Parts: sequence; C-alpha cells; structure tokens
Amino acid sequence: MAKSKLTKKEKKKVIIRFIIVAITILFIAFLTIGALPYIKKLSSEASRLELQQDISNMGIKGVLFTLLLQILQIVVAVIPGQPMEIISGMLYGVWGGMLLCLVGIFIGTTLVFFITRKLGMNFIELFFSKEQIKEIKNKKVFRNPKKLELFMFIMFVIPVIPKDIFIYVAGISPVNSKRFLIMATIARIPGLFITVYAGNSLSEGNFIIATALVVLFIILGIIGYKVSDILEKKLEKKRISVK
Repeated sequence: MAKSKLTKKEKKKVIIRFIIVAITILFIAFLTIGALPYIKKLSSEASRLELQQDISNMGIKGVLFTLLLQILQIVVAVIPGQPMEIISGMLYGVWGGMLLCLVGIFIGTTLVFFITRKLGMNFIELFFSKEQIKEIKNKKVFRNPKKLELFMFIMFVIPVIPKDIFIYVAGISPVNSKRFLIMATIARIPGLFITVYAGNSLSEGNFIIATALVVLFIILGIIGYKVSDILEKKLEKKRISVK
C-alpha cells in the first residue's frame, strides 16, 4: 500500500513542532549550563555570599530575564516548570521567587488562553497530540463549565501533575476566562511554595531541608493524583445520575 502524503498544513505543523522541540532542548541546555556556576557556589558560606552579590549586580535585567523564562515555560508547555521555580527560589528567595513565578505564570497563562481561544485546535496541536487533546475533551466533565473549573482547580493545586495542557484545553472550553485565569494562577501557590522554598534552602546550604521538600512534593503529587482520579469519577457519576 502506498503511504499517504502529508498535506501542506500537516507539513507545516511538523516543521513547527521540530522547531519547538529544538528550542526546548536548547532552552534546557542553556538553563543547565547557566545554572552550573551558581550551583557550584552553594558549597560554602563564602561562595553563597558571592552568589548573593552576583544576583544583586544583575539588577532589573536579572529579574526581567527570570520573568521571561517563566513566561516561556508556560507558553512552550513541554518545558518542565519545577526547575525554573527552584532556580527562582535560589536567586530571589522564597517571596521574591514566588512573586516572580506567579507574575510569569499569570502572563504566560493569559497569552496561551487567549491565543488558543482565537486560533483553536491548530495552535494546540503544535504542542500536544490529537490523542492527548481528545482524551481530555472526551471527559464528560469537559461539557459542564462549573464542574470543569472545579476539576481544573484540583489539577492545578496538585504538585507534579503536568498542568499546562489544561491551559490550552481551557481556551477551547466553555469556562469563564477571568475566573479561569485567576484560578489557574492562585491554585499553583501550594506547590510553587514548596519548590521555591526548596530552591531557597539550596542557596542557603540547607540541603537536607531541600531534599525533604522535594520528597514531600512528590508524595503530595501521588496523593493528589489519586484524589483527582476519585473526584473525576464522582463528577462523571453525578452527571450520569442527572440524565
């Protein structure tokens, strides 16, 4: 059998996906290389004081660069968020790191939500497969705005679970835009606090606390995943019983 040829539209998507993957790899490599000198300075108190001075010398440029990276992490959904949050905590402390991350998350979420609402599936399919999108869209919860908002809130609260696909899906769902944007930002605070605090602990040389926080983050993620699964089943049953 002859292989079916890709249409121009499909070829364009393949090229764009390749570019996104390349950017992601370069981003992670750049972030890793850039973070190495700072990580090396965590070994002693004198080095940590030098690190704090380096950060102070960056001024507003460092803040804007960190903010830009956080926005990019949300827009390019395949980039993991936790390393960026840990680095923010290392560079700007617990509260400064959290504020930077939350501002970046809100801006990135807003951009993705409204671009998706405007462009629809063509934009989402640049980052996620049709199967991933179909799996979420086929959930009965997806057709009920209030239940969908509750379900998404739980997803955003739970650590570890990849959240950014829900931002894209929300753009093609019936959820209220203002409520979703506020919810998608605020719901991240518990998990964000743990990762930023872990980063700050690393910068202060508290490696045991940092390790304990990472372990706690993973445990909460596992528990939260189980809870979300039970919640989803209950929401599905309620919908069936109403019919």
